[in-house]
Amino acid sequence: MTTIDIVTSAYNEEDCIPELFKRLRNVMSAEPDYEYRILIIDNGSLDRTWELICKESEIQDNTVGIRMSRNFSLDSAFTCGLDYATADIAIIMTSDLQDPPEAIPLLLRKFEEGYDQVLAKISKRESVPLLRRMFSAVFYKVAKGMTSGMLPESVSDFRLVNKRTYSAIRQLRESHRFLRGLGAWVGFRTTHIEIERPPRFAGESKWLGMSLFRVLGVASKSILAYSAQPLAWVSALGLFMSIFSISSLVVLAIFWIALGVPFAGFGSLIGVSVLGFSLTMLCIGILAQYIGLIYEEVKQRPLYLVTETSQPLEIH
Repeated sequence: MTTIDIVTSAYNEEDCIPELFKRLRNVMSAEPDYEYRILIIDNGSLDRTWELICKESEIQDNTVGIRMSRNFSLDSAFTCGLDYATADIAIIMTSDLQDPPEAIPLLLRKFEEGYDQVLAKISKRESVPLLRRMFSAVFYKVAKGMTSGMLPESVSDFRLVNKRTYSAIRQLRESHRFLRGLGAWVGFRTTHIEIERPPRFAGESKWLGMSLFRVLGVASKSILAYSAQPLAWVSALGLFMSIFSISSLVVLAIFWIALGVPFAGFGSLIGVSVLGFSLTMLCIGILAQYIGLIYEEVKQRPLYLVTETSQPLEIH
């Protein structure tokens, strides 16, 4: 019998947790060929989430809670779950029911066709404001272009990965976790299913609650962590500006020799100076982002800290 570890993270989801367990049991009861376990990570919740997880764990032996010391990133929480996973398959999903448990059979049918990874591609997300949807579309376009098509568009963290795939992913221990990028990097045979993202069952979205500035910061780091192309663009820009400057000086020198020095244009000088200064600051900003990522990596801090588990567990 094939075993499954369902890895999910919860942060202040006391209103969603009971429904999540109920719907997972209903879905998996219709899959007799699979034996499942739920690994649910309490990502520093401040409400009754951990209490509900422990209660479920007492009733159901196949439900195991892992409590983190504080709120870490969602990708770090998923990494924690994968570190404790032992099954033939791991299914990664959020606990707010926007990754519908009813889509799990679709993932399993694709897995049965021989795929190592099955991704959930979001075809519709009407519950997300238009501006956020536009930013998401731009992010995926840019990320796909800067990773030479490695990162597919509109995929979510909701996915099925077999053991050799998630074992490869958990070997990658960089500090800035972007699970979709890690999954794309390890490769293996991959396909996708299309789902519509439903509204939250209850509570408020943590992602929509983030400020736009923070969302842009996370998005830019996610791209820079998996592509060095901006550094190449900085070099190319510097080369282009150098060639442009030299060519302009040659043309102006010929013009001055032939016609004499014209009256100096104050506006033109200011415009060129501001443009040059702006480009310089842009280049320094890109370099600073990479230096920041290097700084985070060299500290080699743990990706997460666990305070307790609802049942005895061993990390792998």
